[in-house]
Amino acid sequence: MNNALIELVPAIILFCLISTITPGPNNILLAHSGAHFGLRKTLPHVMGIRCGMTILHLTILLGLSELFKHWPYMHKAFTVIAASYIVYMSIKIALSKMQSSNKDLQPISTIQAACFQLINPKSWATLITISTVFTLSGDLFWPSAILGILIVNVATLPGSFMWITIGKLVSHKLQQPKFHRYFNVTMGLLLLSTLPMMFI
Repeated sequence: MNNALIELVPAIILFCLISTITPGPNNILLAHSGAHFGLRKTLPHVMGIRCGMTILHLTILLGLSELFKHWPYMHKAFTVIAASYIVYMSIKIALSKMQSSNKDLQPISTIQAACFQLINPKSWATLITISTVFTLSGDLFWPSAILGILIVNVATLPGSFMWITIGKLVSHKLQQPKFHRYFNVTMGLLLLSTLPMMFI
């Protein structure tokens, strides 16, 4: 492997670890799912995040960010859709009832999680950074870009499972109606607090 590519590896890994450990829409939803459904039923959610981010990553590399520069109204439309969906998810989480009284409560599916990445502001910010700062010019652009895709899909997993574990650690207390209500409202508010990311 080219020395320039090797030098990128630790930088991309560190960036991925930091970006997935810090709070964001994906992490808050994973913690919520881990608490309510456990690790096994949250795995499709994790797979969906990875698939969605890979598709988004490739799309950015192929020039979607340049398209937004020429037609900024498209970016504004995405922002409005993203903000609306996050508000909807925040309300749904905050108002969700205990599983015993809500048989329809289901974990997020692989397809739903993948689609969510298209309007997730943190996913956009992370992948645009990786696609620009951590790629090389000239003939090494695509080798460095593919390297970035591979590292992102591996290095972000520890952060994802950390947030599921955080949720799982409080799962036994969710049988208490008062704690259940406070936990869901807190998760909803934390998800809502990610909205300012879109306007920075």
